[in-house]
Formats: sequence, structure tokens, C-alpha cells
Amino acid sequence: MKHSSMQVDRAGSPVRKVLVVDDDASWRALVMDSLEELGYQAVEAADGEAALRALERGDCSVMLLDLRMPGLSGEEVLARLPPDAGPRVVLLTAADMDQVQQALGRRPHYYLSKDAGRDALALLLQSLEA
Repeated sequence: MKHSSMQVDRAGSPVRKVLVVDDDASWRALVMDSLEELGYQAVEAADGEAALRALERGDCSVMLLDLRMPGLSGEEVLARLPPDAGPRVVLLTAADMDQVQQALGRRPHYYLSKDAGRDALALLLQSLEA
């Protein structure tokens, strides 16, 4: 994946860009609204192919990825990421724990249940910036 140079805002601070990948449009919108309220720039992708295209176009530091999607699944997206590059991946999914554990075993990622709430998402994203 190619990455553009780091974007900065008007004050010269790095733009914190998060890619939200989920086939559920209403869920994506909810997460994107929460991210923007938390000060992140949210980018959306409705499926795995769109996620890979978005990663090619921009420098997302974090990707919130659903595992269960039609077409190219979240697991297939993970398999196509370069082994030592790309965004930090948070599996934000309602998939069963066996599927989550299998995805986490491929390389270090992070997991947050879809029902965890905005505060838990904020804490996880803050920890990834440290």
C-alpha cells in the first residue's frame, strides 16, 4: 500500500484519520459521527474492496474493521495488508469470538465489541496514539 505524506490541520497538528469499514450503512454513520465528535477525520468504506482502495488513497492511522461482510470479508482485507505497514487495525465487530481470535492470531490487532460504546472507543483510540 502506498501512503501519502502525513496531513496536518491549520494549526500544524497531525490529522487523525480513521477508516471505518462496515457493510451496515447506519452503523457506519453512527461510528463516523462519534469519531468526528472525538476530533478524528472519519473515512468510510462499505466493503473490503472499498477499504483497500481507501487505504491506497490516504494515510489512515487506524482502521475500524468489521470481519463479517459480503464480498471481500474483513479477514480477507487483513490478509492483503502488508505485514509490517499499514494502519493499526481495530476489529470493531459482532463476529463470534472464534472468528475474532483467529483474526487476532494472524498479527497484532485490537478488538472492540460493537456494543462497547463511544467512551470505550475513545479510550482505545487514545491508547493507540501513545
